[in-house]
Formats: sequence, C-alpha cells, structure tokens
Amino acid sequence: MASKMNHEFNYRYQVIGHTPWEKIKTLQGFLEGRVVAAKLEEVSKMKYQAKIEKLRHFQETGLKYEILELEAEILEAKSYWEMEEDGFNLNRDEIKILNKLLEELYVIANPTRIEGYTDEEMYEANAANEFTVTIAREIQAEMLANGRPSAAKIGNAMSNPYTWNALESVGLIPKETKMLEGNIDPLQITLKVAEDNNFFETEKTLIIDIKDRKKGISNVG
Repeated sequence: MASKMNHEFNYRYQVIGHTPWEKIKTLQGFLEGRVVAAKLEEVSKMKYQAKIEKLRHFQETGLKYEILELEAEILEAKSYWEMEEDGFNLNRDEIKILNKLLEELYVIANPTRIEGYTDEEMYEANAANEFTVTIAREIQAEMLANGRPSAAKIGNAMSNPYTWNALESVGLIPKETKMLEGNIDPLQITLKVAEDNNFFETEKTLIIDIKDRKKGISNVG
C-alpha cells in the first residue's frame, strides 16, 4: 500500500530550517520533487494506452507470441495500477500541504525581503541568521542536557562574529569572552583579540552598497 513521503507535521516542524527563509528553501525542494512525481502520472497513463493500441494492432497483424507477450505486459501494468493510483492521490495531497505551508511562510518572510532580491538571494542573505539560530539551539540543548556546551559547538560559534555576538547577547556566551584571530601575514605567528566593530562596519557598508545597486538596477528597468 502506498504512503505519503512526509506528513504535514514533518513538513511543518521536522524539515531542515530554523528560520522562515531556510524553511521555504527546504519546502521548495520537496515541492519540486512532488511536482515531478505528479507529471509521471500522465506518463504512466500514456504508456498504458500505448500498450492497448499496440495490442489492437498486433491482434490484426501480429504473431501469436507477440500478442501473448503484450497481453502479459498489460496484465502486469494493471496489477500495479491500483497501488500507483493510490500513490498519485497521496502525492497530490502532499502538493496541497506544501503549497499551504509555503503560503504561510511567505506571509511571515516577505516583509523581510530586501528590495529587488529573489528567493535565492534571500536564502543567501539569511545564511548567517539560520546558522546562528541552529548553533544557539544546539548549545542550549547541550546546556540543558549536560550543564555546559561542548567545545565543538563553541568552536562553531567562533566561526563568525554575527553568531558570537548574538549568543553573547542572550547569555549563552559570557560577555567578557573575546574571539581570537591570527595575523594576516603567514610569517608572523601571532594572535590578537578580534575587533568586532571594524568587521561589522565593513559588512554594513557592503550591505548598503548592494541595496543601493539593486535599487539602481530596478529604477533603470
């Protein structure tokens, strides 16, 4: 008996993504797969009809063994038809579920869309946000289970100042803790405390520049 690939509960709560844009990205991938599967229903029907037409032709002009072989193929196809039909119906149900969930998520996510950005560009813009929420929840889970986060998760959090500062702001990282960084000169093996402000000012300038260029392209169009 056919069964759904995923239940609505799984699509809503268990798929990859802690932030709306990441969930949209994941669900769009599932939807594409379900839409392709739906198209196979028409392919299956066309192949079956082709066998019927071919049998009619063989019954008029073909040899006995050709007719028997084709009749066997048609019987075999019929034996699977009920299961296939059930699967196609369940697939259509999943498409409805996915479209409903995506509609809900776009209501939440679209107000945050950067002007002129496509979905793919928003996935990229949201990457640091998704990573931060993921690491924060993993650290929180470790603290609840073991009383402290693992060294591996703290190391992951050190990968970028966005995540580090966000964790610090909610108390998951002690405020006095500073990240270390190396020297840009490979022959100077030294360490220094990372200067967060300089990094964020640079990133802020880049983001503003990208937004301005997007607006310019939009106005030209």
